[in-house]
Amino acid sequence: MYRILALFALCVLPTGSFAQTVVVPVAPTLTGKWSGYWVSDKNGHTGPLHATFTPLGDDAYRVKYRGRFAKVIPFRYTTTMDVVGTGDGAVVLSAEKPLGPFGTFRTTATATNANFDATFTSRRDSGRFVLQRK
Repeated sequence: MYRILALFALCVLPTGSFAQTVVVPVAPTLTGKWSGYWVSDKNGHTGPLHATFTPLGDDAYRVKYRGRFAKVIPFRYTTTMDVVGTGDGAVVLSAEKPLGPFGTFRTTATATNANFDATFTSRRDSGRFVLQRK
């Protein structure tokens, strides 16, 4: 009788594993040098922009921006961007930094392994940073 039940089980029940393989998308790493441009939505000013991303653990980056305003006036800006979300091969970042009389500078960005697209706002300006990996 046991042999008949064992034979029945081998013939009727499926073999193999019932576990499914789940592919979890990996958040892109932004480490390294990027270049592109910035543009103001308020006045149309634009200029070149470069950035270097350095990881600060798994959930933040130190970002050092450098660029030019009015074609000749250089600027540098360093901030910590926090990872606030991931999915579909992209990472969402956010930063906020008080700049004294210029108000608080806020940045929100979506980045992939190749592209970084951010919006910024401050007391008197708003616009975008658009970067590609070097």
